[in-house]
Amino acid sequence: MTTLTIPKLAITSKAYGFELQLWKEDAERTWGATLSNSNLVVSCHFEEDNLMLAKLYLLGEARNRAIEQSNASNLPGCDTFLDSWKAIRLTTGPVPAGMKDTLHS
Repeated sequence: MTTLTIPKLAITSKAYGFELQLWKEDAERTWGATLSNSNLVVSCHFEEDNLMLAKLYLLGEARNRAIEQSNASNLPGCDTFLDSWKAIRLTTGPVPAGMKDTLHS
């Protein structure tokens, strides 16, 4: 079976020990994202009205996971990382076996 890969523009940032990737899906308010670190890769889809809210949502998920893992509640606020995103080009295709959609499953 041949898999078609389609390049997609996205943004990436590193925050709270995670590498974050965020992109706009085709549906009006739908965003796709991954959070990854050395132990975990999580894929998710969620709805937000605009890019800033999507960034804050994903940063909030990363911060919550970091607090759960380290028990440290004194991490910097999500707004600290709002301007730390860089553009990247993702190649979409089948979801790798180790990746799961756990934020909203």
